[in-house]
Amino acid sequence: MAESARGVGWPRDASKGPASGSRTRPVDGPNGLGWPDGSAESEAADALALVTLGSGFAAWADGDGQVPYRLQRALAAVSRETDAGTVESEDQVATPVVPGSAADTPIARAARAAVVARSGGELWPRPRECRVITIANQKGGVGKTTTAVNLAASLAMHGARVLVVDLDPQGNASTALDIEHHAGIASVYEVLVEGQPLASVVKKVAGFQQLYCAPAAIDLAGAEIELVPMVARESRLARALGGYDASSLDYIFIDCPPSLGLLTVNALVAAPEVLIPIQCEYYALEGLEQLLRTVELVRSHLNPVLTVTTIVLTMYDGRTRLASQVADEVREHFGAAVLGSVIPRSVRVSEAPSYGQSVMTYDPGSSGAQAYLEAARELALRDVQSPVG
Repeated sequence: MAESARGVGWPRDASKGPASGSRTRPVDGPNGLGWPDGSAESEAADALALVTLGSGFAAWADGDGQVPYRLQRALAAVSRETDAGTVESEDQVATPVVPGSAADTPIARAARAAVVARSGGELWPRPRECRVITIANQKGGVGKTTTAVNLAASLAMHGARVLVVDLDPQGNASTALDIEHHAGIASVYEVLVEGQPLASVVKKVAGFQQLYCAPAAIDLAGAEIELVPMVARESRLARALGGYDASSLDYIFIDCPPSLGLLTVNALVAAPEVLIPIQCEYYALEGLEQLLRTVELVRSHLNPVLTVTTIVLTMYDGRTRLASQVADEVREHFGAAVLGSVIPRSVRVSEAPSYGQSVMTYDPGSSGAQAYLEAARELALRDVQSPVG
């Protein structure tokens, strides 16, 4: 067979393949393409060459884009029969259809997760009585508000009745739930300082059947000073919650400011459970000892039932060794209190509040939404753990 730069045995003067309309086959050669016409060996060898060529298959087509007759015969000779007795096409042989394979692609998984999240999915078991959970960590930027909002949204989407009490003067939880909280709006400030009923400031969150929010306005920043001379200043929030009819609720999440001042102490006195978000970085561990000491002081003097029941690992970056080391140390120290679900760093989680949404409605198919959904499910299903540290 004549040599060719294309490597398929065409003569030197026909490097572009057979002439237009030609139905001839390559000249005989040592590569298996030169068997006598009509032999089984010829058909099988030509078919094998086609498979080997892959994307270069067009080189075998003639001028009008048709596959030569000899090659059509070769393909037919190596076609396989299915169990049903039908002959599979070339495409079916090359890329067999695997049942359920579409569901294993990232896009399909995200789409399926988004449909389930938006429809609410299965109903999770509701607690026997309302669980009041304070979300606290005096270090800023560890995901307290993000955790409070997305856990609340996830639980509400699965049948729970949830109230978010925004105790942070920045009002980020109110922003994420699209609740007005500018100056002049009745907020938690009026509840703590002026003694208004909590029910008078609670607002329903749009888009959810059973999600509510008690907003925080900038006035709350002055509450730290105004509460100092008041009687029973540490239990003002506990008294407000005690006067609120929580029989229609399953969960109350209290989002704390990034400090250990009177607002955070009020939140610790008002709740039997504490949830601590811990960022998977070294600095997050430094202030944890002080937080646990404060929890112990409140338990000893003001709230004997206070318990650290849940630890959530947030902003996990699997590309760094430090993140896995921090996670291992936290799990070793806190044991069963640490949720199995880890919240990864996610752009979607950061973007959602700018649209007045939780990530559960902003992008329910994202990795961050799925992580919070799993964390909420775990929170709903698990038993209350023994006190921690």
